[in-house]
Amino acid sequence: MGVYDNAPKVSVDEHGEADGLFVRLLDSIASREHWQIEYVPCEWAQCLADLREGRLDLMPDVARTDTREAFFDFHQIPVVQGWSQVYAFPQSGFSSLESLGSRRIAVLEGSVQESHLRRQQIHNPDLEYQLVPYSNLPAVLSSVQEGEASAAVSNNFYGRQHARAHGLAETPITFGQAGLHYAARPGTQADRLALIDAYLERWKPLAGSPYQEALGATLLAEDEPGLPDWVLWILLVALVLVVLLAVTGVLLRWQVRRRTHELRAVNQRLEHVLGSGPAVIYQLDARSFRPLWVSPNLQRLYGIDPASAMRPDWWENQLHPEDRANALRENEQLLEEGELVREFRLFDGWGKLRHVRDEMSVVSGSGGQEIVGSWTDLTASMEQKEQLRQMTHYDARTGLPNRALLQDRLGHTVERAMADGEARWIVLMDLDRFRNVNETLGTAAGDTVLQGIAQRLSQALSPEDTVARIGADEFCLIIERPPEEALGTFVQSLIDTLRAPFEIAGRSLVLTASVGLARFPGDGQTREELLTAAELAMQEARRRGGDSWCAYDAEMGTLTEHRLFLENDLRQAIVNHEFVLHFQQQFNLASGECVGVESLVRWNHPHRGMVSPAEFIPLAEETGLIQAIDRWVLEAACRQLAIWDEAGRDIPLIAVNLSARELHDEQLVTTVRETLERFAIAPERLEVELTETMIMEYPERALAVLRRLDGLGVRLAMDDFGSGYSNLAHLRRLPLHRLKVDQSLVRDIGHSRHNESIIRAIIALAAALELDLIAEGVEEEPQRAFLLREGCAIGQGFLLHRPAAAADLFP
Repeated sequence: MGVYDNAPKVSVDEHGEADGLFVRLLDSIASREHWQIEYVPCEWAQCLADLREGRLDLMPDVARTDTREAFFDFHQIPVVQGWSQVYAFPQSGFSSLESLGSRRIAVLEGSVQESHLRRQQIHNPDLEYQLVPYSNLPAVLSSVQEGEASAAVSNNFYGRQHARAHGLAETPITFGQAGLHYAARPGTQADRLALIDAYLERWKPLAGSPYQEALGATLLAEDEPGLPDWVLWILLVALVLVVLLAVTGVLLRWQVRRRTHELRAVNQRLEHVLGSGPAVIYQLDARSFRPLWVSPNLQRLYGIDPASAMRPDWWENQLHPEDRANALRENEQLLEEGELVREFRLFDGWGKLRHVRDEMSVVSGSGGQEIVGSWTDLTASMEQKEQLRQMTHYDARTGLPNRALLQDRLGHTVERAMADGEARWIVLMDLDRFRNVNETLGTAAGDTVLQGIAQRLSQALSPEDTVARIGADEFCLIIERPPEEALGTFVQSLIDTLRAPFEIAGRSLVLTASVGLARFPGDGQTREELLTAAELAMQEARRRGGDSWCAYDAEMGTLTEHRLFLENDLRQAIVNHEFVLHFQQQFNLASGECVGVESLVRWNHPHRGMVSPAEFIPLAEETGLIQAIDRWVLEAACRQLAIWDEAGRDIPLIAVNLSARELHDEQLVTTVRETLERFAIAPERLEVELTETMIMEYPERALAVLRRLDGLGVRLAMDDFGSGYSNLAHLRRLPLHRLKVDQSLVRDIGHSRHNESIIRAIIALAAALELDLIAEGVEEEPQRAFLLREGCAIGQGFLLHRPAAAADLFP
């Protein structure tokens, strides 16, 4: 068992002999249970470490706490109850943990006293004492006598016996009452601990038991030899006489001392509040505004030495120049009204501009009227408001006003324009194909481009104009004073400004824009009307292919209304099954045999009748409805082919057209396969047509999709070949089966040698690439003869057969 110097509970003399309450009690139990006990001297912290690591079997005098129960086993009945006591010199005046201030406090290393005091500091940040751990209790008490600490903490038993030897006395500060036990390493001494409980249960209430004998010989023993009774009576009589003679003086001294202690405690609390508080308190002379006193936290909060703040002109010199005159006027207002709350800016000791709330009151002092005030720092609140305003009204990437701030500024612009009768211009700019920049070079490069555009536009306009970013690639300009130059010259200069190359990632990047312009008051007299007019003009510029500008015209509103109604009808057409398929046969130009049909979608509008594909297909592509139409056409075409098969009609092949959006649909191949399987149609009887422009615009994606369709067994055709431009090297990589000569070339047969030469070249190219060839738009006999003579065997057109519904296709 480990022993250490903690008399009278446990002690070990210079010869290594152990004694104390816990030692005597255990010896009594050991003699009855025939235990052999070895007492091992050690320091307290080392004792606990040895017990935890198994080098000791038992440890006496261990306070049972929740933390220690995680590391040790204890018996249930405490040997004795103890508490922790703070000891200090008699005149220290310590009455609470708070009164210790930031002084050094000696504690036993690893003790419950150390753990308790550290937890108190965690729970109460105002406790500023410093704990100084020592390895043994004699060192703890002697540290105060030697000036290393201001107070010492010990258990009550040891302190009562030894404190006076070090010149220390008990203070009112106590804490941590706890039962003291024998402790063991978990799971090793359960039987012995149970036996200790059994003896304690039997001996503690029994007079004359070994427990009571050990208790009387240790804890209850007199600290010093007693005096004879007659001496005590003489001393008592003398004490009574002294008390009777000096009672008045003692009472007065006691009262003075108590009052002094209370005043010192109040002063300490006040100093703490003033030094740690968030507000600076000050006092001024009401006549001259000369500083009389300022709280010491001025140094901590504002970096200003309080002594410097006592100079007469200090406050005026620290004020922001723009706030100085108004603040001096408000001083006069304070004297008239007696109270004042104001805000101003001043420079702190670190040179930072601070926003301060100053609350002042005129009060009566010992030397006349005085001013008492406080400063509260509003800087953080002001900065947060500014950040919130920036986030709410400005674009994070470019720093330009956003749509919300644009709406506000445009409203004010309209109000000014209506008041002064002057013109204003609203310009909307949409960057052409800006998405390609983000997809190709990354969003970081895109952000750099946007910032460059914002800078160019801001430099191109006057300071009173507004440049705002209102969309991912859309900017809006408010021109407060339209230039005298022509409108077209001004807008073209903006477009040219954007065309200047950007150097991004080592590359020269040129951007263009679609620009729309609206004018006040002709194109609108409210901000909503002006923005709508500019939007319509910009859309018109975009429809023209971009890199152009357009001023608003009243007819645009009519066209837009028509497109809006048409779009709504188009959405209903899908739901109401208003689409129908017409079919155009494809023939062998020599024999006249039908070799296939092409599916052509038509819209049978309930009120307008048949709507031209040229009118609704571009709108469907623009709105994204084309994908649903493509799916319907594929389904309807395969269903009709299955009907013809069931009727015994020999149709070798049916062709359907797909839009560019299908190249981005991961489910396209799955949809085609499931549709073919549903109608029991062989894949080679379905031909999918994609335009030359579509394939060349997305070459790699088109290649991937076409290869998957080719793997399915579907025939693939390039529609409108010759109307655009194809990379022949890339064309060779595509898994195509047929080229369709564009009807614009066929139409000029007999009228343009140039186009005839192109057709001959296409025929030769198809032969070289081993591709089938079909000519579209054969409307005249000379055209058929030319194609047949030059080697194009298949054709379709009005000469051969006009498109018709399925019921009218075959006579």
